[in-house]
Amino acid sequence: MTSGSTVLRTFTNEHGEQQEEVPCPLCRSTDSELVFEGKDLLYNKPGAYRVVRCKSCTLMYVNPRPTFASLGAHYPDDYFCYVPPEASPALLRPIIQSMARDTTMRRIALIERAIGRIGPEAQVADVGCGLNDLLFQIKAERGAVGIGVDMKDTMVERIREKQQMPVFHGTLESARFDPGRFDLVTMIEYLEHEANPGAVLEEVRRILKPGGHLALEIPYPGGWPARAFGNRWANLDVPRHLVFFDRETLARALSDHGLELVSFETFAIPFYVGTSVLFYLGGHDMMRHTLITPLLAGLLGAPFLPALPWMHEFAFAVARAR
Repeated sequence: MTSGSTVLRTFTNEHGEQQEEVPCPLCRSTDSELVFEGKDLLYNKPGAYRVVRCKSCTLMYVNPRPTFASLGAHYPDDYFCYVPPEASPALLRPIIQSMARDTTMRRIALIERAIGRIGPEAQVADVGCGLNDLLFQIKAERGAVGIGVDMKDTMVERIREKQQMPVFHGTLESARFDPGRFDLVTMIEYLEHEANPGAVLEEVRRILKPGGHLALEIPYPGGWPARAFGNRWANLDVPRHLVFFDRETLARALSDHGLELVSFETFAIPFYVGTSVLFYLGGHDMMRHTLITPLLAGLLGAPFLPALPWMHEFAFAVARAR
């Protein structure tokens, strides 16, 4: 996460959280319209968050939102991105491990479809690496040893001790990598968490070699799940998700910072669709039920398997540095 974006005003809401009102993170317009109000359904925390659409560029974003200092409280240690497979319930562990590997290999395939095979000498960085699954698998399958970037101390410790791989503890901007160092920068389900995505993309361009690539995975707000479930859409995940890019707004954001969109593919995952159904049926505080929740989400998502090619819940994009 990055601080330092434009803030119109700061205040304390009725639940004691410091929040800030901001202009559009993409075009800086202050003219927006309310799409809906969402709640933190993972942890059932009080309060609602307004999701608005910019009338100028159509980007959807949370406004007002928690301040940078307040956001940390929304990322507890049991946030699902921080839970390693070995810590999951024994009944589900083999399934989760298999799914994690298959998902990572699919991401590698999507990257290589756009840029060609990742060579063993490739310089790779993964921003918001979390459990570091992507870089760990790239090392195992392609021989390239990348460096992760993450703010969570427990993730950094795990990567260093368990995987014995390089990782920077902090933000991409604070890492201060050398200009033009990397062939590939990846951001898997990360950019939507950024309060100042433009600053992140600017830094990505600075550290990429000319002709290098950025690969990113984001929630896709233009697909059927987002439209059907609205403020109960699992990928809404406010207030952790702050911005929601479609193809057009993402292409503009990339272009504004010296990057050209070369690939944009959408897809869905049954588990997430099942989670949206759970939310739609009234489910909340989902992180307290580490066994029941994934089982129910899997069962509720299974009937949607035949429709997955048309559901478009995530987007995987690749951009080239100009």
